[in-house]
Amino acid sequence: MVQLRAFLLASAVLAVFTAPVMACDGLRLASEALNRADEAGTKVAADPVNMKGCSATEIALIRRIAALATFNRVAAAVGQGAKLETFEAELTAASRDAGGPWQILDALGDIKRERKDYDAAATSYQRALEDAANEELTPDWMAPDKAYIERLDRLASEMRLAATKPVKLAARGACKFSYRGVSIRKKATPVRYVFGTAEFTPEGLESARDLFECLKSAKPAAITLIGHTDPVGTPEANKALSIARAEALAHYLVDAGYPGMWTVIGKGEEEPFKPDDPTAYSEEMLHQLDRRVDVDVGK
Repeated sequence: MVQLRAFLLASAVLAVFTAPVMACDGLRLASEALNRADEAGTKVAADPVNMKGCSATEIALIRRIAALATFNRVAAAVGQGAKLETFEAELTAASRDAGGPWQILDALGDIKRERKDYDAAATSYQRALEDAANEELTPDWMAPDKAYIERLDRLASEMRLAATKPVKLAARGACKFSYRGVSIRKKATPVRYVFGTAEFTPEGLESARDLFECLKSAKPAAITLIGHTDPVGTPEANKALSIARAEALAHYLVDAGYPGMWTVIGKGEEEPFKPDDPTAYSEEMLHQLDRRVDVDVGK
């Protein structure tokens, strides 16, 4: 079962927000309403009448505060025993109106992961990660800490590996390996291969293209590709296969135009993937998580 994690009690969610002295009326009203747990008041603040003269960023923040008030109410209800999935439509609507915030996107990822919609969960977690890194629309008082940023990245990676079809490494804008100053050096990529070979499947080729686009935008000077296999077969054969697959990916990236240095390491079956909740998967799905190439962008 997916555990309801720290987002339910995250201090970043429940923190008191003091609007700047010169902020527009809507932002002041929204912050005051949030601080007194007045969800209806945050929606009043988001009325166009109260947002006259506000900048585009201030208007976006007002809508996010209203969405955050909705999230806080849902979090409190779940903390009292309500089922998170019963609020999916409401959370989706709030996020659609506000373009976030990351807390809602994270909760939606949990809902989708629980019902094993791994493709959609991957996108939700990736969007949450990218939203959390947006320092303009996610000010410090609303932001997750380092451990939670790392957790969002791990969940996004896990869901990409479990997904039935390729999910992009970047949901919004350019691909990044650093979020709010938190360096994420290594990413697990779901590049898939024909059984027992180093030949890409059609889905694997699509993931390889996505990785190239990611590296193209992030521009790392050097990468290390670390191949992994499931435990089926002998350790010796798996070690050789993991090297061959990582090398196939390296050659693809170079041929596509990656100009940096690259190194290949083969781990075979030595380092199986460690999912957040192993009991959520069948043995075959756990093997699918094991079959991956980690991309380390160095320092």
